[in-house]
Amino acid sequence: MGLFLLEYTGMFNFSLIFPYKWHKLLHILGAAVFMGNMIVGPVWFFFAYYSQSREILQFSDKLLRLTDMYITLPGLDLAVVNGLFLASVFGGMVSQPWLLYSLVGMVIMWVLTFPLLYIQEKIYRTIEQEPDNRVTLRKWIIRWSVWGTIVMIPPSVIFYLMVMKGW
Repeated sequence: MGLFLLEYTGMFNFSLIFPYKWHKLLHILGAAVFMGNMIVGPVWFFFAYYSQSREILQFSDKLLRLTDMYITLPGLDLAVVNGLFLASVFGGMVSQPWLLYSLVGMVIMWVLTFPLLYIQEKIYRTIEQEPDNRVTLRKWIIRWSVWGTIVMIPPSVIFYLMVMKGW
């Protein structure tokens, strides 16, 4: 968030450090990895839940934690940082309205992520402490599904804006 504000206010200029095509490649790779893991992770987690196997569910729980840490977050970082560098080519965040809308979308996603992380932590604790309690686990998974879908709306809009360069 601080990087966005520094660039937006003109206090810091993100001039390209690599050739434009490299920043674009890293930006697209980051967006694909970030969004891909946000879509695929819940799918295989649901398959683990419906497998009725405690071992598969516990493994899926550990894997979800690891992929969030080592795939989702680095993908988001790649997309955001290289997006800031690419914005400098277009004249900065203030020169293109879709860039500002993307910033707003990132803030909205960030705020919506807090309840999602709380729910995800409840899922982790339920799997660790009482993995056979299907009622509680199901309750938290349904909430996680709803919030996860809501959290995916802003990055999906940002992805559209990135591809279409505006409305």
